[in-house]
Amino acid sequence: MTQIYGMKGKWWEIKEEIKEAIDADGFRQKWVLDPAGYFLIRINPEQQMIEVGHCTNEHKLIRIIKGKTPEEIMYKIIDEGWVSLLDHAAYLGKELQKASIALHYNFKYCQDSELSAETALS
Repeated sequence: MTQIYGMKGKWWEIKEEIKEAIDADGFRQKWVLDPAGYFLIRINPEQQMIEVGHCTNEHKLIRIIKGKTPEEIMYKIIDEGWVSLLDHAAYLGKELQKASIALHYNFKYCQDSELSAETALS
């Protein structure tokens, strides 16, 4: 099976030496509670901010992280060690990006729900 994928790098020329192509369609990671806690995400349209509450696994809100971009919030969470599982970090990145899109396009944001233009804030 020879297929040229044409993956491009931003800074380097990429040489393709693909050993296998993996179809991840339909794959779902088994959910595991992060020992470092969990996060509640919301948007604040008035302040144009994403707000993230960090909770312990005993369901106590211990801090609020605010930022304008998913990157600054995610990097702060990682830098402080408030997330300890790779799949949890990936999930947070996905949800923070959804929150950012909702904020930008004036959509309603609800964590763990799909975004839709039909859920625009009035």
